[in-house]
Amino acid sequence: MSTRTAALLASVLLSAGTAAAKDATLRPWTARRPMPALQVTTVDGQPWDLAALRGKVVVVNFWASWCGPCVDELPVLGALAGRDGVAVVGVNYKEALDTIERFTQAHPLGYPVLRDRTGDAFKRWTPGVMPTTVLVDRAGRARWRTVGEIPPGDTKLRAAIDALLAEPNRTHNQK
Repeated sequence: MSTRTAALLASVLLSAGTAAAKDATLRPWTARRPMPALQVTTVDGQPWDLAALRGKVVVVNFWASWCGPCVDELPVLGALAGRDGVAVVGVNYKEALDTIERFTQAHPLGYPVLRDRTGDAFKRWTPGVMPTTVLVDRAGRARWRTVGEIPPGDTKLRAAIDALLAEPNRTHNQK
């Protein structure tokens, strides 16, 4: 992260502290914790790999239909999915395909739904709390994580996404 980007993000995060009740609590992805691969399947049963989204800022949301806060934050995630340069994916935790299909018919989502059939991705990517949302930069590195519902008036998560979008896109140098 450039010095300018880091300063911008720090400024926004500090100033957003006055609205703490309306903001997600963002924590940096610790450098001591290697980022696990995210390889799951689509609802159509096709293999899916996070690496395919390099070049975009990715919002990875772990959710389940029985999780009230997961349902409550759907409008926030839907709004993020409409931003240029941002991809949102919802990773469903261990639910049957028919349950996922019924849920997405009742709650149309503006982003892809993926299946974590075994729960292994959830275990590797989250502290075991739902919902958990991870921000991945354009080079494919996990940078931020928030645990719990993203409130409708959130500014911190949006500021973190803006900062990641402002970073130079160096994915062409990545292997």
